[in-house]
Amino acid sequence: MHALTALFHALDTQPEIPVETASRILFLRAQAHPGLEAFKDRLTCEQTWKPHADALVESGQRHTRQAEGKYDLILLLPDRQRDSILSDFARAHELLAEGGMLVTALHNDWGAKRMEQHLAEVAGEVQTLSKHHSRVFWATQPASWKTEVLEQWKAGGAMRRVLDGRFWSQPGLFNWDRIDEGSALLTEHLPHTIGGNVADLGASWGYLSDHLLRKCPNIRTLDMYEADARALECARRNTGLIPVPVRPRILWKDVTQGVGTASYDHVVMNPPFHDGRDADPTLGLKFITVAAQALRTTGDLWLVANKHLPYENLLREAFEHISLIAETRSFKVIHGVKPTLVTRQVRRKSRR
Repeated sequence: MHALTALFHALDTQPEIPVETASRILFLRAQAHPGLEAFKDRLTCEQTWKPHADALVESGQRHTRQAEGKYDLILLLPDRQRDSILSDFARAHELLAEGGMLVTALHNDWGAKRMEQHLAEVAGEVQTLSKHHSRVFWATQPASWKTEVLEQWKAGGAMRRVLDGRFWSQPGLFNWDRIDEGSALLTEHLPHTIGGNVADLGASWGYLSDHLLRKCPNIRTLDMYEADARALECARRNTGLIPVPVRPRILWKDVTQGVGTASYDHVVMNPPFHDGRDADPTLGLKFITVAAQALRTTGDLWLVANKHLPYENLLREAFEHISLIAETRSFKVIHGVKPTLVTRQVRRKSRR
């Protein structure tokens, strides 16, 4: 939130930023803010992260996952990954009208000063403001921006093959170019008897789902839930060519808000525990709650988590049996089995 606050401070205090006169404004990686209301009728918000996208829609902003056209003013709140930030600069340049302005806000801990220097390398003069532990910097798009460098930056943030060509991924995704240690541990212990209707909550680019499709022949349906829309095409490619009859449904969804009326025999997940920069163990707790609600009677959950995260109390409440399947210095794999109807009735009576 620091960078977002700093951005609107700059818009309010820097008269050279044409927020009053720009006829078309684009907010890349947009987040909801009361200040957007002042130019709502001229604004398009692009956001691929579902929780932020939902918040924008709820606040009445025009939202898209892929902006097109030309804009007089572009606001940018980049992610923290270097290649992703540089790629955002290149994309903003493509979307700027001649003489348009790009305004970027970035937290100091995310390399704001260095990214400002990178932008100056291609754009020439860059103006800057420091506020709220962040830097806001802006540049006008003349014809002299260094397009060769911008093309390199664009390519550097593009979807590509990783891990010796086995998977598709993209900079900016969680563990985009390597297999997460926790997920790898989970796949070592998932039984090949998993079958029926299965869900992968927080599927990212599809490593767990790839394993399930290749190793579990009794799966009838597989639903992959992911909040980052950038991961969806990667997941589609990674699972689409596996020689099995099952074709997963890949769903752009904020799992913390539930999965509707869907019902599953098995759920697998490596839930997130960070919201932006900050650790937030409640995210994993919400994932567990949603999994318990979505599982059928006697359905089961296969979960990997960082060892220190306090999930066991909720797991004991939501599941009839929980077992610690594996444990390393950093991770734990837990298996939970939903209670039967009889067990739930006994539990209710014991609480009276």
